Amino acid sequence: MTSIGTLSSIKDATKILEAIGENIIVANVDYNIVWMNPKAVSLLENVISFFNIDNVEDLIGTNMDHFHRNPDYQKKIMDDLLDTHTSRINIKDEYIADIIINPIKNDTNIVGYVVMLMDVTTVVEEEQRKEKIIQELSGPILNIWDNTLAIPILGTVDRKLFNIILKKLLRQCEQEDTEYVIIDFSGIEKWNKEIPYQINEMISCLSVMGIHCLMVGIKPDLAQCLTTEKDMMKVPKFGTTKAAIKHIISQ
Repeated sequence: MTSIGTLSSIKDATKILEAIGENIIVANVDYNIVWMNPKAVSLLENVISFFNIDNVEDLIGTNMDHFHRNPDYQKKIMDDLLDTHTSRINIKDEYIADIIINPIKNDTNIVGYVVMLMDVTTVVEEEQRKEKIIQELSGPILNIWDNTLAIPILGTVDRKLFNIILKKLLRQCEQEDTEYVIIDFSGIEKWNKEIPYQINEMISCLSVMGIHCLMVGIKPDLAQCLTTEKDMMKVPKFGTTKAAIKHIISQ
């Protein structure tokens, strides 16, 4: 698709790139940096020391290979690049950024590249962001009956997320006079091979606290994984939370 309209009122095309609120770097066909907009200059002033460069002006003429741990691999990507390339990059374990590279074409020939660094954050900020997302996805713990909590296991479960769920659950059980915990697996989508041991760990921790566990919503694929833990087979299982509550009421 081609562009439309004219830019006759803008004499200097670089003013357009300067006005865009992203970090923009332009490289020539040999992958040497030839231009940066003010936002990129401001960003790179903070990272050039990681690459043994003293002044941001020295970046002009520097080959992009200088910034890669594996220059040959990156060069192959650039040599084969015909359209947009996107990636998530780690800058010396200090910054995380999304990088978008587009070839600049003159008719059919590539004459240079536009590089955009977007959503630049420090590694610490990125970890905090991930932690917040994990916390948000870890699921609410619901009071659904007298002395009864229900915890839905949602989405993709890995070791880190499971540990957060477990700590959250045990803390709430300690604060309340909990007798029953219903573990709801109906919302789980993916799990790792450690899931049987993780669930067994949850059940064991709750049992030590004198709390009875019930399991609901177990899918066939997950059921096959859970059969490896014999103690888990003793835990009452139900198709729905409603059925589990009926069981609790009958006790």
